Amino acid sequence: MSEEIKKSDAALREEKILEFWRANRIFEKSLEQTKKGKEFIFYEGPPTANAKPAIHHLEARAFKDAIPRYKTMQGFHVRRKAGWDTHGLPVELQVEKKLGLNSKKAIEKYGVAKFNQECRKSVWEYVDVWNKFTERMGYWLDQENAYATYNNDYIESVWNVVAEADKQKLLYKDYKVVPWCPRCGTVLSSHELAQGYEDIKDLSITAKFKVKGQENTYFLAWTTTPWTLPGNVALAIGSKIRYVKFKPTDTKETYILAKDFLVKLFPNFNGAELGFLSSSDLVGLEYEPLFPFLKEQLEKKGESTEKAFKVYAADFVNTEDGTGIVHTAVMYGQDDFELGTKVGLPKHHLVDPEGKFIKGTGFLEGRFVREERDGKPTMAIDIIKDLQERNLFFKKEYYTHSYPHCWRCKTALIYYARDSWYIEVSDPKIKKHLISENKKINWEPKYIREGRFGEWLREIKDWAISRERYWGTPLPVWICEKCGERRVIGSIQELEKNAYGQDKTFPKNEKGELDLHRPYIDEMTLKCNCGGEMRRTKEVMDVWLDSGSMPFAQDHYPFSVKEINYPADFICEAIDQTRGWFYTLHAIGILMGKGKAYKNVICLGHLLDATGKKMSKSLGNIVDPWEAMDKYGADTLRLWMYSVNQPGESKNFDEKTVALLNQQIFGLLYNVLAFYELYRDKKIETNEKPNSKNILDQWILARLNELIKLTTENLNNYKLLEPTRALRDFVGDLSTWYLRRSRERIKDGDKEAKQTLYFLLKTLAQVMAPFAPFAAENIWLRLKTKEDEESVHLTEWPHFAKVSRGAAEVLKNMEEVRTIVSLGLEARQRAKIQVRQPLGELKVESLKLSSEYIELIKDELNVKQVVVGNEFKLSTDLSHDLKQEGSYRGLLRAIQDLRKKMNLTPRDIISLVIETNDEGKKLIQKFEQDMKKVVLASKIELKNTDGEEIKIGELVFKIKIAK
Repeated sequence: MSEEIKKSDAALREEKILEFWRANRIFEKSLEQTKKGKEFIFYEGPPTANAKPAIHHLEARAFKDAIPRYKTMQGFHVRRKAGWDTHGLPVELQVEKKLGLNSKKAIEKYGVAKFNQECRKSVWEYVDVWNKFTERMGYWLDQENAYATYNNDYIESVWNVVAEADKQKLLYKDYKVVPWCPRCGTVLSSHELAQGYEDIKDLSITAKFKVKGQENTYFLAWTTTPWTLPGNVALAIGSKIRYVKFKPTDTKETYILAKDFLVKLFPNFNGAELGFLSSSDLVGLEYEPLFPFLKEQLEKKGESTEKAFKVYAADFVNTEDGTGIVHTAVMYGQDDFELGTKVGLPKHHLVDPEGKFIKGTGFLEGRFVREERDGKPTMAIDIIKDLQERNLFFKKEYYTHSYPHCWRCKTALIYYARDSWYIEVSDPKIKKHLISENKKINWEPKYIREGRFGEWLREIKDWAISRERYWGTPLPVWICEKCGERRVIGSIQELEKNAYGQDKTFPKNEKGELDLHRPYIDEMTLKCNCGGEMRRTKEVMDVWLDSGSMPFAQDHYPFSVKEINYPADFICEAIDQTRGWFYTLHAIGILMGKGKAYKNVICLGHLLDATGKKMSKSLGNIVDPWEAMDKYGADTLRLWMYSVNQPGESKNFDEKTVALLNQQIFGLLYNVLAFYELYRDKKIETNEKPNSKNILDQWILARLNELIKLTTENLNNYKLLEPTRALRDFVGDLSTWYLRRSRERIKDGDKEAKQTLYFLLKTLAQVMAPFAPFAAENIWLRLKTKEDEESVHLTEWPHFAKVSRGAAEVLKNMEEVRTIVSLGLEARQRAKIQVRQPLGELKVESLKLSSEYIELIKDELNVKQVVVGNEFKLSTDLSHDLKQEGSYRGLLRAIQDLRKKMNLTPRDIISLVIETNDEGKKLIQKFEQDMKKVVLASKIELKNTDGEEIKIGELVFKIKIAK
């Protein structure tokens, strides 16, 4: 889609509908019309408007739009408040790039106030594009009253959430190992961590740790992070694992490792087992530090190393991989850290927050821990070289694994000991409530409840909410410099009450406006009970805490309102939000004592390219949503998203399937509409359901009732695949069966046929409205009367009737007819006889259909009679009369094709001049009256002409048409 796209007819039609909606404020009228109706609560997940919307945003917004439209037509009042996610790393990183800043030090040198001002401006850079995109795809959203997470009111409501956590004694600060982004200089939460895994190639090392007091004896320990080896302070073993001393024949060295790994590390087993060891034999043994740096640093600080460089038993050691002995660096692994805390190991960093080795680390000093050059892990390679030179290297191995990366800047994370603020969502009461409330949520797909989301809740980790950054909701925690008392502020009024000094009532920016952001909030000091001064801790909060607070903060709860719309009846986003917005909404709802935050949720699979690859600029496979809408129309794209597969499955965006769906639905449907308009008789149009006696009318009305019933029941259960596929099938039945069989009736002015088709098209517009709002509106506007609603989206959702015995019989019989016709067409195909060639007889087993159904079979298969026989058999014997009639059918088709070439309308009367031989003349004379009627010819002259030559079998005709 990289070439310039000319707008399709569909796109031009949709733009006219947009003008109609805007000019007549149809969305606003739908809200006004239902304001006394029961509330149906919908939450809009806030995007960040610092980049243009992509095709996957069209997917999510298509699903989010369908259900509110449907519920509005059912009479519910569905407030659809837009929102913008305006804080956090996504914004900061873009501004850093724009300003040419590449570190936190550079930001602070530039000035936090100026930096945050740039962040504030950047979040609106593409807001107009987003609003136009939202409108263009037909997503009805209240964009005039949107919430923004950087507004003071919103921030105040988020502070209230944190204050509530503090009241419940769930807010705490702790020093522990966290996922750390060295590029952004901040901790990430467990749900952010889950969103950024990528497959990478790494180098693992098995190192030799020399046992003290035992000549040439070494522990073998394996690690996938060689950069942590300089920080080693202990070795861990499993209390139930059996160990062995092994001496290979080709060396004087003896190695200690788990027996289970002996064959793996020594596949040839050339050597001798010198004895088995239990954990009790090994615990307490000392070894020489692998690198001198840590010991030297500790000794300089006067810290004891008495408990360091020894063997300890630990529960986390297993025999799944490695050697059964785990290298332990307490500052760079959570299990390591907990072991270190338990046994009193020294805690000292050799790596700074930027991920670089500190002074006093020799050849490593100043280097990034995951340093690479030309795709090679140079840091790991250099560590190996150093160990080899000192005879402390045993083995290396490249391997590919899934590794966490920063979800925004894509830097590989490191696990790093750091002070952070947490909300204790692992508290037994909170966790139990999270799990029990999840069981009450209707997930689509169903397996998400106990699978992806349920598993996440069962293994829940405390939420690291603090970020050592600048542009975000400030953490409302003040700490006394004198006594260490902590105070959490939950409102602006509380901040004013506790402010220290007359001039520090509110934080104000350079314009004198209230601004709760850094650096202004940092200047606010509070008076401590001890008389000391309290200063705010410098962190801002996790951006997901902002978005997860939206049910409360969008309306400034509990300050401007005391009651909120809660929980949501419906939300929808991509499946990765089970680790993002879905989770944080749920967690904050439970924390605030409100229970589950939503009742029904649709999780969407990712949108991939036609070959199943992730879309990216580097691959050149990104689909521009604007170009796609110009080419196919938004309705086609929406229907493709709904109908291509189940919502939770990944979708391969293949234009061929999009084009096919466009033809299957809109190509056929607009042809039906154009045909109706051609023979339209407004005097007989009525909104009453027709009571036709014609079997085709009865059948298509029963099919419509089926469609309404299926669509209603599925949308009530938040399923969109089944109704949109049923819609496609219905349009096919309407066009290729009903209308094809009813054309002549409509042309001849049959009142029942016209009323039936009118009723079908108007009702179908209503059923389509949630899925294809533009086409539905277009059809409605072309058919509506003065008495009808202004817009299809202001009409009431159509009701379905209980299927009567008569309707069920009609559906069953017509299904049988179509099965027989299908088998007959297959028989014709095998015999290579075209349908326009009449045949004598079709035999069918146990035929119990009435004459009106038999006539349909005869017409469809072009046979003279249908009889009961012992087997299904189509007679393919051709008499002279049958051949002659077949030639006549061929001649009719040729004349109709010539009419089309001349761009004649179906109502244009013509005259025919035909030149042919005697056999051809006899044919025309035999069927002359029927031919005049079918091709609308006032006269037929048989004489020489320079008309177009047509060959039908052995007959040749020259045909000239005059209007």
